Amino acid sequence: MTKVLITGGTGLVGSALSRFLKDKGFTPVILSRNPKANSEFPMYKWDVNKGEIDKAAFNGVEHIIHLAGANLGEKRWSKKRKQILIESRVKSAEFLFETIKNGNYKIKAFISASAVGIYPSYTDNDTIFEEDSKLGNSFAAEICKRWESAADDFKTIGIRTVKIRTGIVQDINDPALEKILLSAKFGILPAFGKGEHYYPWIHLKDLCRIYHTAIIDETFNGPYNAVAPDTITNKQYTKAIKKLRRKGFILHIPAFFMKLLFGEMSQIILRGTKVQSKLHKKDKFKFEFPTIESAMKDLLK
Repeated sequence: MTKVLITGGTGLVGSALSRFLKDKGFTPVILSRNPKANSEFPMYKWDVNKGEIDKAAFNGVEHIIHLAGANLGEKRWSKKRKQILIESRVKSAEFLFETIKNGNYKIKAFISASAVGIYPSYTDNDTIFEEDSKLGNSFAAEICKRWESAADDFKTIGIRTVKIRTGIVQDINDPALEKILLSAKFGILPAFGKGEHYYPWIHLKDLCRIYHTAIIDETFNGPYNAVAPDTITNKQYTKAIKKLRRKGFILHIPAFFMKLLFGEMSQIILRGTKVQSKLHKKDKFKFEFPTIESAMKDLLK
């Protein structure tokens, strides 16, 4: 069975992707700062800051999926936090590159997470952004640009390199959706600011399928926007949940309150981008959940 090495394999996406790949006949192995002996999948220790890595993790590995990175929305963006957000993605990719280059491992593809935050974001704007569109200059965009630049190093040693620019992942275990559903129990469905900013999203199952396709389809190269074809605003997203819940009212949380509560980090909540993907035009990839209604019907069933 083909081995796939995954960094960030214990997170929401990494855990689901590991199980998905196993069901497809792959053998996932995980790089972790705190490996567990009783883990569902083999785990190997690495510590980027100390420059330590268990070389046994690379035995028989043909593909690497790099998901590691501190959560963008977990804490306010202090100067120290910003450094952690960048280094957890960039330094880890650079460390992998040096390890693979110096170890002369035969890796067929390096597939790196990225995000649609690489594009400009707005409170309301109908401009459509695709993979070849101009990139943004926000802090979130800067993270993504440096993240992808580190991934591009792998191309210099002949490794096929794919960058998955992910939208807002939809899963019942996602903390953001959990909070929305909790408030829905009390009859309140939040929309942020005016709710007119676009909300590029993707169902977790479709995201796993995109990563799987990036492994098996050798024509995959460069960036791909991992977003559903259904372009919706934040308010339309909230309405989709309300429709299935059949109760509650939409409460607009004022922008000034979000800025007061989260500081600069509020921009990832109050702004959005209308994103389309070349995957929407590829006959070889069909989204299982192309609309927010189909996604929510699956998640809230």
